[in-house]
Amino acid sequence: MPLKKRYNSLMIVLHWGMAVGILMMLGSGIYMEYFNMDNALKFKIFQWHKSGGVLLLIALAIRILIRLLSALPPLPQHFNNLEKRLAHAGHMALYVAMIAMTLSGWVMVSSSIYGLPTIVFGWFQWPHIPNISANELWNSTAKTVHFYGFIFLATLIVGHVGAVIGHYKKDKINLIKRIWWKQ
Repeated sequence: MPLKKRYNSLMIVLHWGMAVGILMMLGSGIYMEYFNMDNALKFKIFQWHKSGGVLLLIALAIRILIRLLSALPPLPQHFNNLEKRLAHAGHMALYVAMIAMTLSGWVMVSSSIYGLPTIVFGWFQWPHIPNISANELWNSTAKTVHFYGFIFLATLIVGHVGAVIGHYKKDKINLIKRIWWKQ
């Protein structure tokens, strides 16, 4: 059986869809936190951000399941052992950061003193985590994890894209072909 040269189509859709979603979430998070706006707009952006977080959490769960059940394409043969270990560690760190961001966001919403529901883009209500409503310790811990998770995730994304560009420039390896539809 020949080796796979690319990820399966579902993983590709999840990768690129989540990449766009995560960049939008990072941007909206910065906008909500550091830019002045009227309360009505801020409320709408928070609701959009919470909805996006729920969709990313669901997509992440599907992505992890598919990744565990699918054969992955091998890394290029001329990657040395260190490069292979770094690639694996980088991917695992991205998953950890995505899990930390989505779950800490959910904990923040669930433990908020406001108790506002999350109505995912007007489609359905996402439940709060039970027994942590208006819990200041849970809320402040989740905010800290979310803030540092943002920094960690943003740094990993820069490193991930940088590695793809670096391998293309240095080694003439187009890693995008592994996560794109056409060979």
